[in-house]
Amino acid sequence: MDNYGYSKIGSREWLELNKISRLGFQYLATETLIREYSFIEDETYRGKEIYSEEWKGNKKIILYSDGTESADVVVSRKVNPNVKSLSWRSLLDYLPQPPLPLFVIDMSMKFIHTPEELAKLRLQIGVSLSTLREYLWDAHLAITGADEETSKWLLEVLGYNKVSISNARPSEILWGFDADKVIILRPDAPNPLKPEDVLTADAFLIGGIVDKIPRPGMSRMLDSLVPWGIPRRLELRGSVIGVPERINRIIEILLKTRYLYNGDITKAIISTMTKKDRISRAYREIIKDSKDEGGVKYVTKENYNMLKAWLPLTFDEYLEAAKRAHIEVRG
Repeated sequence: MDNYGYSKIGSREWLELNKISRLGFQYLATETLIREYSFIEDETYRGKEIYSEEWKGNKKIILYSDGTESADVVVSRKVNPNVKSLSWRSLLDYLPQPPLPLFVIDMSMKFIHTPEELAKLRLQIGVSLSTLREYLWDAHLAITGADEETSKWLLEVLGYNKVSISNARPSEILWGFDADKVIILRPDAPNPLKPEDVLTADAFLIGGIVDKIPRPGMSRMLDSLVPWGIPRRLELRGSVIGVPERINRIIEILLKTRYLYNGDITKAIISTMTKKDRISRAYREIIKDSKDEGGVKYVTKENYNMLKAWLPLTFDEYLEAAKRAHIEVRG
């Protein structure tokens, strides 16, 4: 917008109002790229201000819905040859080529899953794309090891998208993208993920595995898929317990670490944890903190306060974790 002298942009296409309000230009740009909209000059358009942002001292505005303000340019699928317009491809000139960092989900172990696990796996991949779109866009996600049947199966939840889905090995895709530094995420990796890993990686490889039935060591096969990859585990204060395991949440942690929290992995993990994750971690901390008195194990309210200082845990969640551990909470 700035390069073309535009301050206000409207839309002739349907957009989600809450996403405009929350994500602003990130959402508008992503929708334009995915659906191949054009930017046209439309003197008849009128809308109201939904979102604004300061850019180089100038206010940039998104107009939408019914209103009275005119726009400098409008996003539209229909193009009038008699009116000045820009293709969606004009946005690509401002994006990294190849689209790095690349997030790769490998599906070569799909066959090991039960029907219930497969349903969860597909949902997690669908949510992963939605999460990715809040920071980057579809070109930064590649799904490998997917045969024709798997591709169709995935498209049912991915909807309209520009994700790379292929039956190729991850190494082939990553080589083609010139991805030199590849981080392989697996819970049993010998070393923890470091801030510099997230901030400097060209790509992240994640296994398309949902372990409702524990399969120890299964994720290690990822190392052989990308020989130059660096295996790393996500951990919180020295432990993987309580760290979100779902594929979409792993991707969310990586994105937040890189783009929101300037390398602070701990902050990214804590902000992504669910109630179940918090209780799991509290269970571990309660067992570690517990004392024994006459054969009865207990923790105190002070133990809770110390844990709450870094983990956003309610007292009810703490009590639930203690109950599961069969440990009393005193004080």
